[in-house]
Parts: sequence; structure tokens; C-alpha cells
Amino acid sequence: MIKAQIAKKFQKQELKASVSNRLRRFLHIDTSNRLVTLSLLSTTTVALSIIGISTYLVARNLILEQIKERAFLKISQATDQINQWIEAYSLAVEFSANTDTVRTMNWPIAQPFLKSEIKQFNDFLFLGLAFPDGRYYNTLVGKGRADLKDRKYFHKAMAGQFNISDPIIAHTVKIHIINIASPIHQTSNPNSPIVGVLFGGLSIKKITQVVNGVSYGRNNYAFLLNSQGQSITNNNPRLILKKQWLTPNLWRSPDPNLADLVKKMLHKDRGLELFNLDGEQKYVAYLPLKKVNWSIALVIPRDNIESQLGLLNTLTFVLTFLLLTILIIFWHQVQLSEKARTQVVLLGEQGTILQEQARELELALQKLEQAQVQLIQKEKMSSLGQLVAGLSHEINQPLSFIYDKIEHVDCYRKDLFQLIKTYQKRLDGELESTDEIDKIDNDKIIFLRQDIPNYLTSMKTEANKLKQIVLSLRTFSRLDEATMKSVDIHESIDSTLLILQSRLTNPDKHQIIQVIKEYGNLPSVECYPSQINQVFLHILSNAIDAMEGLFVGNNSEQSTIAQPLLRVRTELTPEQTVNIAIANNGPSIPKDIQGTVFNPFFTTKPIGQDAGLGLSISYQIVTEVHKGKLILVSTPEQLTEFIIQIPLHQHQIN
Repeated sequence: MIKAQIAKKFQKQELKASVSNRLRRFLHIDTSNRLVTLSLLSTTTVALSIIGISTYLVARNLILEQIKERAFLKISQATDQINQWIEAYSLAVEFSANTDTVRTMNWPIAQPFLKSEIKQFNDFLFLGLAFPDGRYYNTLVGKGRADLKDRKYFHKAMAGQFNISDPIIAHTVKIHIINIASPIHQTSNPNSPIVGVLFGGLSIKKITQVVNGVSYGRNNYAFLLNSQGQSITNNNPRLILKKQWLTPNLWRSPDPNLADLVKKMLHKDRGLELFNLDGEQKYVAYLPLKKVNWSIALVIPRDNIESQLGLLNTLTFVLTFLLLTILIIFWHQVQLSEKARTQVVLLGEQGTILQEQARELELALQKLEQAQVQLIQKEKMSSLGQLVAGLSHEINQPLSFIYDKIEHVDCYRKDLFQLIKTYQKRLDGELESTDEIDKIDNDKIIFLRQDIPNYLTSMKTEANKLKQIVLSLRTFSRLDEATMKSVDIHESIDSTLLILQSRLTNPDKHQIIQVIKEYGNLPSVECYPSQINQVFLHILSNAIDAMEGLFVGNNSEQSTIAQPLLRVRTELTPEQTVNIAIANNGPSIPKDIQGTVFNPFFTTKPIGQDAGLGLSISYQIVTEVHKGKLILVSTPEQLTEFIIQIPLHQHQIN
């Protein structure tokens, strides 16, 4: 490092010496060599023009690439939404097809289960069972009037292929839907015979909303192609999907540019290119979907992107004008040509230094961005590790209890079988006396009558605990709720507390935190459930960390606290704002750092234990994503409280 600094200083000194030598040569030019001076000036002018044009082109390309990346991000976000939506409902169909209820292929038995799945996954229009001969039942009409022999998805599923169809007109609802079909095997063995097909119909309304929501400036439009090159949904009047038929195959379009674009999309290419569409130059960002052979594109007028280069063009024009003015003055003021040439040399050298500094700044920015990504990933993995540790502890307790009781029940089973075997011998005449039966411990029979029901009841209780843990984990993760929707905030808080239960109650370490819930009467709240759950996790985890000093190593001040306390309070204000206050009786936060607790990388924990991103991420989710407030209230001898304020109703942001 020191050698590099010395080398840089030496280079700067060498550069200064070079500049001084050039100045000295130019200042001592004889008047008789003015022609040579003018020639050198001309050469310098041409060189500077080339450097200026090159610099402008490089800067223009860099800025243009950044603008394109922002435009491509729009289409990437829409693609992620559709992929997640299709993935969630595909997993639901595949899971349901592997249940014993569906394998019965008995509609009266399967119908209640499928209806309960529709309530859970409310974007399904219907779920149905199809038999090998094409007959089918669904939750919307019961027994279908037609059959499914004309449906490709049915034949693919009967051939053992899980598949998602292109939009088709449903026999039942007579509108365009997509069908997710999964083969139903006779047993849980995937190699067992296929006895039928489970299919679920999804309206394309959700996909239409996502595609129509993609926008980048004015006069742009987006469209989605199926595997045949037909437009599934779009907001371009020329490509509207008719009610009774699909648009023609666009790869056969008489417009060669449109046909070329569609062919690239059908080949699952991705990119952002300039095409001549609708009689003008337009940028097109296109990207394939993962689960289905579809591709989405966003068509952006060229001006929407390149108009953002106006500031660079203006600056370039001003610099060019100034340079031309200076050159004109130089040419008309021959007597001052030596001084002008000196300024040109200095300008060239400064341009080189500035370019080097720009490259260094760019490299520093890239390293900073990489470090930020790594820190965020580390924070996520740390939180995940805490969750896994807590859940493993919570799940291990009921599992250990059940395993222990199973061993006792197995012993009782052996005793009972021995008794039955003895009676069987007597019935078969192998025993003439009842001495052996009388030898059996009657106390064991009493224990069999009393203990087995108790054991089974206890095992059922522990199994219910496991079920509640799984349900809470599902509520907390909300993998199928990546979009904004109305949720029960109290249910989200309870699921987070259950996941953190091992940190709230740990008898081995004598750690018991009293949790007080003061829930108000809250209606369903519009929010992004998974992100709000992340906020609850960060704030509750920080509250538990703050109270760890109350368990071990207590000082005289902390020893006066009777018991660690965690209080969660909710209310709905008259302004239709939901307040969630999470308070703890750990040490208060000093006033001099209260203003920095939400800053990225700020932490009071030892180095390496925490990246200091939890509260920063929570603040961003509450204030930027949900347009709310995250407030810290902490005073000595009072509870330290984080107050989350979000609107009860808000519009989803594209």
C-alpha cells in the first residue's frame, strides 16, 4: 500500500515536470516559428476534438446503459410476479394430486377437500378431477357435460407430464383461462399407474393486471406471448385479445421487425434492443417466464429513454461552444498563441487525470455495491439461522415426548400380545391349568387400561403443537402473498412470536420473558404480508436481545426488575392508521444514538455479531414501501418502544 502511494506521488511529480518542460518549450518559441506553432495548435485542436467526442460517446453509452437497466428492471419485476404466482398455484395442484383424498378418484370424497383448497388459494376458478376416458367433475358445476379429450393438457397429464396450458376457453365458464394439470398416480409411488388427472383453472385476469401495470414513460405498452406466438394479454389496441378467439401468430406478421422480435421471444431469448415498430424506432425489453413457455415484452418509445440524455447533450453543447470560442480567439490572437497552447496542454493533462479519477471512483462504487450485497445476504442468513435454531428447538420437544411415549406404548403392546398368546394356548388345549395366566401381573393390566389412553391423549396434544408450529411458519412465510393484500395483523404477530418461542422461554438457561398482548379491534390491513412479518421479526428479535442482560450478569440497577417483559399493543386511530407498538423493559437507548438507530450498518453489538441492517431494512419497508412511520420512544426507567404506523388502506405501487 505504501509503495503504491509513493508510486502515485512519483507519477504526479513526473507529470508536473513534463508539464513544466512543455510550458518552457512553448514559452521560448521564436517569432519566426509561428507557422510551426499554428501547425501544432491545429494538431492539438484535432486531438482534443477526438478526445472530446470519444469522452462524450463513452459517457453517453454509460448513461444510456444505466437507463436501459432501469427499463429492463420494470419487465423483470413483472416477470417475477407472474413466475411466483404460477409457481405457487402449480405447487398447490401438485401437492393436492399427491393426497390420498384425491387418489380415491371419488368425487363426493374429493369435492370438500378441493373446495377447501380453493378457499385457501382464492385465484382458482375451479378444481376438478378427470378420468382416463375424458369424463370430469369440477367444483363449479359438479359433473361436466362435455369431456376433455380435446384438451392437450389432459393428454399430457395422462402421459405422466405435469403441465400448464396456454390460455383456452373453458367448457365451464366460457372465458379464457389457463389450466394447471397434474397426473394422479394410484399410489404415492411416482411409477405407479396413472388413474386420472387433477386440473385447476386460473383466470388470466391476474396476468393481465401485472402486464397492464408495466409502464415506462408515456405511449409505451407491454404484451405477453404464449408458446405459439399468440398474444395472451397486452395493452396495445392493435393486439387486443378478442373474447372468442386468440390473436394470430405474431411471428407470421407481415411486419418483419415484429416477426423478428417474436421469433426471439419464442426462442426464450432475453434482452433490450432497438426495433422499428409502428413506423418509428422503439426500445423493446423482452424476457421469458420460467415455469411456462411464455415471454413478456415492454415496448418503449425511443424518446422516453434517450430524452434523459438531454442534460449530457446540453453540457456537451456548452463545452463545445466554449472550446470553439477559445479556438477562434486563439486563431485571431496570434500574439497570444504561446499562452493558448500552454492552456491546451494543461487542459489535456487535466482531462487525463479526471478520466483516471473517474475510473477509480467507478471501481470504488462497484466494490461498495458488492460489499453492500454481501452484508445484506449475511444479515438474511443470520436471521435464517436464528429461525432454524428456534424452530428445531420447538419441534424437537414434542417429537422427543412422542418418541418417549411410543417406547412405553410398545412395551405395553408386547405385554398385551403375550397375554393374548397365553390365552390362545389355553384355547388350543396346550395349557391345562391357569397357573401361567395367574402369574401375569394384574397391575400391568391396570396400567394398560389407565396409561395407554393417557399416553395417546398426550401424544395427540404434542402432535397438535407441531401442527400449530407448521401453521405459524406458513403464516409467517406467506410464500403465496408476494403482492399487497388484506391480512390479519394479529395472526402475523402471533406466528412471529411462536417462531421466536425458543428465545422467549428457555428453561435450560432460566430465560422466561413475559409476553403481554394488548390487541385492539383491528380490521384486515392492506400490506405486503411477508415484508411486514420481516419487520416484526427484526424488532421482536432486537427486543429479546436487549433483555438478555436481565438474565445473566445482572448489575445492581437491573436486579430491581422483577421479570423481563415484552408488550405488544395494537390500535386503530380515527385517522385510519394502524399502530403496532412493541415495547420491552431492557436497558434504555441513549438519546445521543437514538437518531442513528435506523441508519444502515449501525449496531451496538460486538463486531461480527450483527451487520446492523435489521432496523434499517425495517425502516425502509415501513416508510417507503407502506408509506408509514417507524418511531422509537426510549427514556430511562421506562419501556423502550418501537411504534409501527401504517395506513389501513393503500394502493399497490407498480
